[in-house]
Parts: sequence; C-alpha cells; structure tokens
Amino acid sequence: MFRRLSLRLTMLSVVLLVVLYTITSVAVYTTIRSFVMRSVDFGLREAAYRVMNTAVLTGIPSFGSTGSPQIYFLLVENGSFSTIPDASLAAHVKARLDTVKNDQEFLNYTFAGEHYRIFYVQLPTSGGGSPYLATLLDDSQTVHVLSELQSVIILVGAFGMLGAALVGFILSDRMLQPIRRAWQRQLEFVADASHELRTPLAVIQSNLGIVMEHTDQSVEENLEWLNNAHGEARRLAKLVQDLLTLARSDSERMPIDRKPLDLRDLLLHIQDLYETIADMKGIHLTVRANEPLVILGDRDRLHQLLVILLDNAVKFTDEGGEIELAATRSRNHVTLSVRDTGLGIAKEHLDRVFDRFFTVDPSRSREQSSKGTGLGLSIARWVAEAHGGRIGIWSDGLGKGTTVRVELPFHPKRTTALSVGDPQEPSNNGRKRPV
Repeated sequence: MFRRLSLRLTMLSVVLLVVLYTITSVAVYTTIRSFVMRSVDFGLREAAYRVMNTAVLTGIPSFGSTGSPQIYFLLVENGSFSTIPDASLAAHVKARLDTVKNDQEFLNYTFAGEHYRIFYVQLPTSGGGSPYLATLLDDSQTVHVLSELQSVIILVGAFGMLGAALVGFILSDRMLQPIRRAWQRQLEFVADASHELRTPLAVIQSNLGIVMEHTDQSVEENLEWLNNAHGEARRLAKLVQDLLTLARSDSERMPIDRKPLDLRDLLLHIQDLYETIADMKGIHLTVRANEPLVILGDRDRLHQLLVILLDNAVKFTDEGGEIELAATRSRNHVTLSVRDTGLGIAKEHLDRVFDRFFTVDPSRSREQSSKGTGLGLSIARWVAEAHGGRIGIWSDGLGKGTTVRVELPFHPKRTTALSVGDPQEPSNNGRKRPV
C-alpha cells in the first residue's frame, strides 16, 4: 500500500515539475527568440529604409547601401538590381519574392543548407508592374544557436525528469516512513487491544456459564465464580478507560488544564491514599519533598501519573521493601521520582516498558492479581510529554529495584505571577524531548 502511495506521490511530483519546467522553458525560449528576431528584423528594416533613401530616391540603384556588409538587397523596378554575391541565390530569392502579395512581410528562406531572413516591402509606382525592395541576411548562425538552446532545454528537462523521479521517490519514501510506522503501531495497537479485550470477556463468559449451569445452587454457593466475573469486569472497565485515554491523546483531543500546582501537597495526598495499602503489604512508604514546589500543571493528570508509578511500585515490591516518593528542584525543572526496592526489571526490557501493551515476563509477578494491561506507563509517558517534560526508568536488573524519574519544566517567575494574578492560563504543550 505504501509503495503504491509512494509511486503515486512521485508521479504527481514529476508531473508538476514537468508542467512547471515546460511552462518556464517555453516562456524563456520564446522571450529569447523574440528578442533575437526583433533585433534581426530591426536591422533588415533599417537597411531597407537606408537603401530606399539613397538608391530609390536618386534613381541610381548602385548607390544604394544597407549600412551593413552582412545585409544584401534586391531591388526590382524596371528590371532588377542585386548586391547578393551568389547569382543563383539571387534568382531563387527573386522567384520567391515575386509571389508575395502583402505590402510588407518578413520571410524565412532556406537555400543550399543556409538560412536567410528577408524583409520585403513594395515600392510606390506611377506606372505598371510591382516594384519592390528586399533586404536579406544570412542568419544561419542565429538559427543554429536557437536550435542548440532548444536542444539543451529538452535535454536538461529529460535528465531533470529522471532526477526528479529518483529524488521524488526517495523523499516520498522518507516522508511516508513516519506514517508507515504510525500505521504499523496502529495495527499492533488494534491487535493487542483485541487480544486484551478478548481475555477478560472469555473469563467473564466462562464463569457466568458455570453459574448458569448451577441454577439449583444459591448465590453464596456460586460466589467464587461471580467474584471472578466481577473482577474481570472491573479489569475490563479499566482497560477500556486506558484505551480511551490513549486514543484521545493520539488525536490531541485530551486537553491539559495548566494551573499553579504545589507538587509537595500532591505527593503528600498520594501518600495518604497509598499508605494503608503499603502497610498491609508490609512496605515502608516515604515522601521526600522539603519545600513547596509550585509548577504549572494539570493536577488530575499528574495525580494519574503518580498513581500509575506508585501502583506499579507497590505491586512489584515484596514485604519489607521500601518505596520513596521524592520531588527535587533544579534551575529550570522539577524532578519527580518513584524508587522501590522491589523485583526490578531486566535491562533488555528497559527500552520497551513504555510501549503499549508491553508487559515483562509473568514470573516478575508472583500474583495473578498483579497482572496489568501494559498501558499504564504509556499513559504516564503521555502525561509527562504533554506537560513539556520527559520520563525515564532505571533498574540494575531483576531483584535490584526500580527508579522512575519524571522531569517537568519549572519557571519560578512565571508561576509566581500566575499565582498572584489570574490563575488561568491557556494550555501550551511544550515540545517532546527524548528520554
């Protein structure tokens, strides 16, 4: 599909180039030829007037002069007089001019492989006959130069068309590469989403099927199957919500509502939400934020980001482990970090953890309930980049814990001004920076 599209784009670009080149070339060639021929015709006309003034008016043809050694004349009046050195050429020219009907006319004439430009003008007469005067110039060199120019234009156009086709194909292929990659990611996304949606639906269907087979049993007796179906339904709802979030982010229809936000308050709020869960697993959860850190950000989205990171940390940290939430400030950015002493991630997986639907080996999680959808870190990356920041993950390997850092822009003066004045600011997503 993309190869055909590339060929079509190439053909379109070549056709446009040929049309533009043809129009330009014709205009240039016509302008040059017109200028040259006007110059030649002007010389012939001036030569004819000169001959008429000196020869015709005096009645002595031999006194006529064209004023140029390259221009000859032929005078026909009560006989003929010619300065053309070649008698055969003069006879042929006279025979041709005797057929002219107009009072004045420029003619092109070829004789013995040479090209001549002729200006013909009828003379006034009081008697019979049709006297006329003609000036003649051998412009073979001029015609040859114009012919060479025409050949060069055609040759350059042909090579240009071939070059344009080659360059156009290469450029169109490069231009389509991001679209091709995006299309491939879309296909993979649809395939993975279909697979992820099919799994919980199958579990729900199978468990409800068992319940329907046990119609003679009470609800309490079928509670295990109902709980399984309910759990998968909740997982399915979360998966659909994550898919919707990513789809909206891809279409840039997910707004970021930037307002002054104190990250330390947000971290303490997250600690309150997860402290009980951490205590139940025997995990020590701490927050390190020594000062208020006010940035411009979307509180709900940053809350979602921290919940994703902290949920992963709790999920993959065993009893007795530690999790630390921290916020530190540098000159122009704030760093949020979530560090745990949990199971860690193999180094070969670090480059792919932010890919959609990517999950590491199930052995990393010893509980089926820990299995995720593989979309959390993708959403976290989108939130960070939508704020003009970046996200990165580090781990020394399995069993050595994991650290996730999020860098967000920090502009103290701008944030202070907005805090004192109008808290509303139009959303202005920064450019994405690579991890």
